[in-house]
Amino acid sequence: MADFRYPPDCEALRAEVRSFLTRAMADADAHADHRDLTGLAEPFERELHRQAGARGWLGMDPLRQSVFDFEVARADAPAIDTAMTNAGVAVSMFGADRHRDLLAAMRAGEVEMSIAYTEPGAGSDLTALATTARADRDGWVLDGVKSLVTGPHKADLCCTIAVTDPDVAPRRGMTMFLVPMHTPGVRVVRTTTMNGWDLGEIHFDGARLGPEAVLGEVGGGWRQMAMALTAERSGVFLNGFARHALDLLLEHVRTTSRDGQPLADDPVVLDEVGRLEAAWADAERLSRRALWTATTEGAEPDPALGSMAKVVASELQQDIARTALELVGPAALTWGPLFGGGADAADTTGPADRGRFGFEVLERVHPTIGAGANEVQRDTIATLGLGLPRRRA
Repeated sequence: MADFRYPPDCEALRAEVRSFLTRAMADADAHADHRDLTGLAEPFERELHRQAGARGWLGMDPLRQSVFDFEVARADAPAIDTAMTNAGVAVSMFGADRHRDLLAAMRAGEVEMSIAYTEPGAGSDLTALATTARADRDGWVLDGVKSLVTGPHKADLCCTIAVTDPDVAPRRGMTMFLVPMHTPGVRVVRTTTMNGWDLGEIHFDGARLGPEAVLGEVGGGWRQMAMALTAERSGVFLNGFARHALDLLLEHVRTTSRDGQPLADDPVVLDEVGRLEAAWADAERLSRRALWTATTEGAEPDPALGSMAKVVASELQQDIARTALELVGPAALTWGPLFGGGADAADTTGPADRGRFGFEVLERVHPTIGAGANEVQRDTIATLGLGLPRRRA
């Protein structure tokens, strides 16, 4: 993989996953849930996770997992939002013997899990966390609020972090916990985003946890969280979303005329879609480079590559959405959900009519904020990649 290409067995897996998703998603419109990020109802999502788990596709090595993640994102499939994707790194790396059964269930697609780090007063600066876990008898009592959480309403557990020692530096006084969502004192409040799906707040009101809820080391939560977040930043699944949106735009260009002239004959249109195709190829290769560096023995580590890949891929998604708005015209302002309803009505003909481009314009804001805002990622690139000094307060 010196040129960052996937080996033949990974390409064979890609074909298998793509074929499976074509079949599995064939009747997705009948299972729409516009309030969920995936656009699909929880029973449909859970069944897809179980089928993927039964095929051994959850919790694979990073190279093969990246193939799976790309294909499910490209297919608008809900399997990107699995427990293994959200918390697999943390549980795999820091779990104890008591977590073996949980990890097996995660790999089997039998568990839904959310991650809950951000708080109302601690977004990009997670050293400002206010949620506390107080030692009590042989367990812990959890108090605080986690915000901007994806999918807590359907999660069986959440992976969260809390201050366990307020008397030391924040990065040495936090601990990671796995919290069953049915625990008394755990409450979810759903809030609708501008694109129609719900984020959630998780309120911990004196939630009592046993000692088994600790994931990893007491006081080691910051380091564990940083490693888990780094694993989200290869950009592979973001490139899958971008590939799908770009393919939809290309479909529109190939099949649409304006004032009697095919869009494909317009040199301005060709210039723009050509530019996007080149940008996507750059982003995809950067993601593969980051993946290769992280998985190849003897490769020179580059701690800034993941941040670079995340910034490039997430901002490419916005670029594609804005360009679609410019090339499609007023039809791109039509909004429709991913599945069912106006987005896939039987009397519509293409992605513009179905409201997909309007959906993209609104949807591709949050990837530049989630998993570490791009402004923070640029600081990481400057300090770790370029060796520039950190900004002093």
